[in-house]
Parts: sequence; C-alpha cells; structure tokens
Amino acid sequence: MMADEPLGVLELEDNLADVERPPDIPAGRYIGEVQDIQMGVSQGKGNQYYSVRIVIPNEQIPADLREHYPDGATLSWNRQIVPQRGDRRALYNLRKMIESFGLDSNTTSIDPNEWMGRRVKLLVGPGNLYQGERRMEIKALEATGEDEAPKPRQAATREPKKAAARRGR
Repeated sequence: MMADEPLGVLELEDNLADVERPPDIPAGRYIGEVQDIQMGVSQGKGNQYYSVRIVIPNEQIPADLREHYPDGATLSWNRQIVPQRGDRRALYNLRKMIESFGLDSNTTSIDPNEWMGRRVKLLVGPGNLYQGERRMEIKALEATGEDEAPKPRQAATREPKKAAARRGR
C-alpha cells in the first residue's frame, strides 16, 4: 500500500469489547519451526536486528489450550543483533543461534534464508510486562539434536605450570 492511499475499513467477526485475551501456553520446552524472518531496527540505539518468528505446532500445545491455537503458537525471537565490524558479542550470539538451528557455524557468510523451515528447541517462560500484562516469550534457543551443526574445534589446552613441573618439565 502506498503512503498516500487512504486506509480501508476493517470489518471484525466479533465485537471488539467482547474479545478476551487467549490463555498463554505453559512455560517449558517446545520444538518450533522458523516461519518468518524480518529485519528490524531498535528504537533506542538504531541497531539492526533479525526478527525471527517461530511457530510451535498445535500438537505440542496442551489439549485444553489447542482450540486457542489452531495454527500453533507463534513466538518471536527479536534478540539477534546484526553484527557490526568488531562486535564480538553479537557475533558470538549469532553463532549460538546458527548452531541452535542445526546449521554449520564454521562459515564467514550468513544467509538468513537458510533459517526458514529450520526446527529449533525453545525454552519458553514468562517475559516482561507488556501493556500491563505478562506474556510468555522465548527465553533461549537450543539445537534439537536432529540435524546438529558440527561441534566447534576445541582449542589446544596447556598443562598448568605446577602439573608440568611435577613431571620434571
């Protein structure tokens, strides 16, 4: 829609005043699928970030709540800052996310399109207040173990000086 086009009237299926908030899914671990990825810009510092929408299938939701989530529960992971040159923390966080998607972190380029359809384990728990209500959010992403990325190489370890001295080195 163009910026100068007028907005249309939205016809609702229910009286808005009668609509209640659906219940949250319980805290816990779920397997979700990446269904959408968008670029966002933070309001505070203007940092670019990936907004990753992950859907928990209806079958994983407790039976008494499924009617509220016919297409599954959609949660967003909006914590992945697009790394800028020299931002080691953002690079490390990107690595952890890539590995949680079961992708190989041994790379120098990232294609967010490869994330689509990837399955990931979610740790879901209560988040901060939003408009006076506490809602469930993704607390952490973990690999499902189904298609894990190769483990990063271990750095060579050195013996502590005392242990080496005991062996006469």
